[in-house]
Amino acid sequence: MNTFLYACLVIATAASIHGTCGLQLSMVASRTPFQKSRGQTLERNIPFSKPTARSSPSSSVTSTFISQLACMALKRRLEDQTHVSCDLTAESNNLLFGKVGPVTVKGRGWRSPLGLTCRAIEATVNECTLDMGRVISNQKLVLTTPAEGRAMVALSATDFGNFITHPLMKPPSPPINTSSDTNKLLFLREDVSLDASTGSVVFFGTYAGSKWKFTLQRDSDSGKKAKIEAALVESSRGNDDEAGIDYDAIQQSLALTTSNFFNEMVFELDGTFLSFEDMMLTPKGREPSVMLSLSILVRKFPSPGIEF
Repeated sequence: MNTFLYACLVIATAASIHGTCGLQLSMVASRTPFQKSRGQTLERNIPFSKPTARSSPSSSVTSTFISQLACMALKRRLEDQTHVSCDLTAESNNLLFGKVGPVTVKGRGWRSPLGLTCRAIEATVNECTLDMGRVISNQKLVLTTPAEGRAMVALSATDFGNFITHPLMKPPSPPINTSSDTNKLLFLREDVSLDASTGSVVFFGTYAGSKWKFTLQRDSDSGKKAKIEAALVESSRGNDDEAGIDYDAIQQSLALTTSNFFNEMVFELDGTFLSFEDMMLTPKGREPSVMLSLSILVRKFPSPGIEF
């Protein structure tokens, strides 16, 4: 998952997000499994309204200042965006100890310097503790304790391709012995497709000199978060070279390895950690989107110079 995945740069609370082309994120990252609707598309049944500010007059100036710092930090780290906002709640008594929250970050059309993209994004943290001395004197957001939360990222087919081929994404390779020296699994950016009617994401990769098709779906049977099926598309070898290669064994190993990879995935952004929690597909907008539910742990905000 942002990721996909930028939400971890600042913290956020549950809210409705309207993505480009009318896309609305109607669920918030949660450990509670998504419920099936009457169709095959997965939807959440719990509505969320925009949070209302509870800041007292004496803390509103500081809250606005922190929000502006967060937005500026995000925009400096992004190559492109169509919307960035950060809203937070802070009480005067809590501000004395640097405690703020909940905080809301929303975004649309984000692109990172290294090509990580998303249609819409939302993240949630109920509370975080800041070093208020550095906030005021250095105009810099510094956490004094790690902050935990949830994030939701809506990806188009192009976004998903950018995600699985991002330089920070290191695909696994299955423990299958082959005569090939190309036993490293590489995901491909091209030809990703999303099917909201079946709730599946189809993408491709190369392994052992062959091209493979991967179908990612939410796993509602085994108790895992996601499952992936693998299928051989084409081999670059001749018949003589293929002697002794057990493609059925490779297929099973690829399916198991990539499924475990997504279920156990932890995506790190310089002190911020994203873990895959759940997924769903929606047909809303000009094209389908896959929505990734992520848990986030922020030990520190990414350094200004880091590219992701």
